[in-house]
Amino acid sequence: MPADPQTQSEREQRRLVGVLGSLAEQETARLSTGILPWTWWLERAATYGQYGFANTLLIAAQYRFASDVRSYDQWRTQGRQVLKGEYGIRIISRTGRPRAVFDLAQTDGLPLPERPTPPAAEAFAELRLLAADRGFFVDRYDYEWFSAAASQRRIPVAPDLADTGAVGVLAHQIGHLLLHHEQVDRDNSPACHGVRRVEADSIAYLVLARAGLDTSGLDFPPLAGWAGTDPRAQPLGTITMVGDRILRTTARIRKELDALPPTTTGTATTIDTATTTGTRQANVQPVGPSRADLVAMHEAAHRLFRTQLPGSWVPAYLTGRGFDQTVQREWEMGFAPKAWRVLTDHLRDLGYHDDAILASGLARRRRATLFDTFRNRAMLPLRDPGGGIVAFIGRLPDGADGPKYLNSPETPIFHKSELLFGLHETRDRLAHGARPVIVEGPLDAIAVNTASPHHAAVSPCGTTLTAQQLTALGRSTDLTTTGILLALDGDQPGRDATVRAWDVLLQVTGPIGAIRLPRDQDPADVLSHQGRMAVCEALQSEIPLADMVIDAAMQRHGRRLEFAEGKLAAARAAAHAITSLPPNQVAHQVARVAASLGIDHAIVTDALICAIDPGPSDAAQLAGDG
Repeated sequence: MPADPQTQSEREQRRLVGVLGSLAEQETARLSTGILPWTWWLERAATYGQYGFANTLLIAAQYRFASDVRSYDQWRTQGRQVLKGEYGIRIISRTGRPRAVFDLAQTDGLPLPERPTPPAAEAFAELRLLAADRGFFVDRYDYEWFSAAASQRRIPVAPDLADTGAVGVLAHQIGHLLLHHEQVDRDNSPACHGVRRVEADSIAYLVLARAGLDTSGLDFPPLAGWAGTDPRAQPLGTITMVGDRILRTTARIRKELDALPPTTTGTATTIDTATTTGTRQANVQPVGPSRADLVAMHEAAHRLFRTQLPGSWVPAYLTGRGFDQTVQREWEMGFAPKAWRVLTDHLRDLGYHDDAILASGLARRRRATLFDTFRNRAMLPLRDPGGGIVAFIGRLPDGADGPKYLNSPETPIFHKSELLFGLHETRDRLAHGARPVIVEGPLDAIAVNTASPHHAAVSPCGTTLTAQQLTALGRSTDLTTTGILLALDGDQPGRDATVRAWDVLLQVTGPIGAIRLPRDQDPADVLSHQGRMAVCEALQSEIPLADMVIDAAMQRHGRRLEFAEGKLAAARAAAHAITSLPPNQVAHQVARVAASLGIDHAIVTDALICAIDPGPSDAAQLAGDG
């Protein structure tokens, strides 16, 4: 009598859940013994902690470089599709069933919207509101007049702390409020130690990471010190319980922060007016500023930034990075003052209304107050094809709080996915046949352009290269002849970005190459540390981008290449990448993969055939699970 298919399926699911549970326990044990530090888990929890403690470990174990993990259906709602041949990352759903999720690198489609990162001072102000909702006053000024009763509702924050440190302290205290019966840590009391301190500091870590702020000021004791080592005390269970408590509390904080009143940036409003003789309604729809007005405001801002450059920290910093005064003048670099409203007040003095200033993206509003978008930053103008300034890129000094690079927000005249930094400035080089180079940041573009007159470097300003940007580049040069060279950062995110650019660059029929930069260095670092000749030499160390993409696929999917199943997984991953190549390159890559893995050509060929016609998709089989 044949087995009941439903019973067999349930048995298979239970087996898979058992395997996943064992894997999660194994990874928890690596935390417990100190093989993996607690901050290793926190880094991953900051990225995909919404799936729970055990599942963060499962995702990391199966897909080491995961950056944004979602279900099959969630990716579809974002306009992205899971690529054929990609294996789902198995996790355990809340109902105890196996479920498949997929990393961003396993998908293709529309670019994801970027979540704005607030300044540290703004993040602190938002946390202060959360404390106030619970009846607590955040004292950053060391007041002395509190009564004994009032002091019980006071959260002290040292006035000399930088904004990032203040955010960490306040997030730590809010963690105590939510976890420990509305009690805060009083002057580093002895009660704040062990598990209690690890929980509060971990919440502070995740809140800082959410705001894009530096987390290096937090350190954590070895897990054996608070979870124990005696098996009878079940240390692995303690670690799991603590991890889940941290994630649930952080999710609660994030939900409350997201519910705060949004920053007002619109220009159209509806106004109700009343007269003394009766009531009437007038719908007033102020017309937003014209494109010419928006460009004029950016030109005015640029002139201000240029006048602020002398006497600031920027010239010396740029000179130290290898950009002398001639380069600084050529690229029209400027400086945004550190004060909160220098540019806003300047634009007001020129006659621009607050709504127009907000629409330009040059200022932001938090409740009733406007403040400059860019403060204490080296400023670089971003130009449209006609040369008009439509946005800015600002860089903080090393060691300062906040994101290193900050781009103007999306506005009616600026869509980041359409423009490339440096394209207008290098138009003459491109017209004369210079090799286009895609780099990550604006200083990298300036470094390449400074070092080599035979190259024309442009930057997508921190985003993945888009089809619109590639089209814009193609209007300035014949890509069929020149091809494109990628020179992204030598760190892991830079290598990942190089691989992600592959899908966009496939439409280019000219030669597509990439260079291997020193680990953790970008072209600007090479210029700063080794000089122009080293940049030129790096640009000559080109390898086909196809080789890099296929090698990355093998490394990502074949984690145990000493075993036959690991080699087979790597061959399948490589085969999927090979399917996108022109026919005249396929045979070479099949031979290269076979030699690299030490397997027969026929195995790679079979994998290639399966990649072309994979049959039922792993994604489709698991899309509805969980």
